[in-house]
This record gives sequence, structure tokens and C-alpha cells, in this order.
Amino acid sequence: MMLELEARHWSQVRVADERYLCLRLETRWSVILDRCKHKGGPLSKGTWDEAAQGIRCPWHDLLNSPRDLARRQVPSVRVGAVIRFLVPDPDASPEDPARRAPVAS
Repeated sequence: MMLELEARHWSQVRVADERYLCLRLETRWSVILDRCKHKGGPLSKGTWDEAAQGIRCPWHDLLNSPRDLARRQVPSVRVGAVIRFLVPDPDASPEDPARRAPVAS
């Protein structure tokens, strides 16, 4: 399923039970799963650590580094003022390949 977000740092969208967050990481726009590596806290409710270029989780103040955030990226491309990205189709049956999460390369 293809979605669009405004290409703006910290823009976000929710699809079914999953949240996605658009970030400017160094010189690139990225869309990540909006959950902390530790306990799944909503990174969009955390704080951006400019010095570390990462996000501090609102639940336990754990830093999600650029490497951690890169592991949560979903395939995306910026087109003008929007960023388009792929997510699993929430309406697909569990056996349907469209239900599987895409793998970022």
C-alpha cells in the first residue's frame, strides 16, 4: 500500500495499528516506524537530540541513534513536497504477500 506524507521533519501518519514518522536524517528524508527499539514507545512523542542526530524515547529517555533509526526505515522516495512510501496493506489476509512488511535496502 502506497502512502504520502508532507516532506517535513516530524510529519506523521497512522495506518491501522502502525505509526510512521518522516525525519530529515543528515541530508536525506526518511520514513521510519514510529516505535522505540526498547519497548515500542512512540518516537514522535519523544525529543530530537540535535547533537546525537537521534530521538530520545518519551518512555525511558533511551536514545535511538541514526543507526537505530535507519533500521526502522521503510522504502520511500521524495517527490516534490511529499514523500511516498510503502507499508503493508492492513486489509490483506495474513497469508497475502501484500501484508508482509517491505524490506528497505
